[in-house]
Amino acid sequence: MRWTRDDVVAAALTILEREGIEALTLRGVARDLGAHLNSVNWHVKSKQGLIELMADAIVGSVSLDGLPGDPLDRVAELIRRYRRALLAHRDGGRLVAGTFAGEGGTLRVAEALVEGLLAADFSAEEAARGCWALVYFTLGLTQEEQTKPGKPGSALPAAIESGRYPAMARVGADLLLADSFDARFDFGVCRLLRPGVSS
Repeated sequence: MRWTRDDVVAAALTILEREGIEALTLRGVARDLGAHLNSVNWHVKSKQGLIELMADAIVGSVSLDGLPGDPLDRVAELIRRYRRALLAHRDGGRLVAGTFAGEGGTLRVAEALVEGLLAADFSAEEAARGCWALVYFTLGLTQEEQTKPGKPGSALPAAIESGRYPAMARVGADLLLADSFDARFDFGVCRLLRPGVSS
């Protein structure tokens, strides 16, 4: 049987869901496919190359259909869909972070984000930096969201109440709110796209 690059990526994504990013190996992909390692190496030469193809598949799953007409609303909806695509996969944020997949899926989504920012009258520089800011913010928040929570009883409340951190004590109640990740995400995107508007 002749395996395609899509077959290799699909097998790798199956391993990711089942075992997590640490378990990803080219040998493991070959084993899951029932193929020789050489068959996998024909399509991808290294684990990093495999991760970049997987990242492109994840980002490339973002739909560009049915987006709002208003440019900033369009960008906000796109980055929401981007986050959902990351969250749909175990370790999705971590896998995509640190890759620069110059493949079609990633570039298609980046093009749509930059186009929306330009259509909203961002300068070329602002659109480029705004695109990166949105992506970095979303990747960071998603990785935090997908990380297993630590032990309960954080030392943060006691540290704030100690009086050694007056600025944090001033906002302590708000800082310690059990805010949902959705609320944090919406707040951040609103501030990046519409700095003067309350969310």
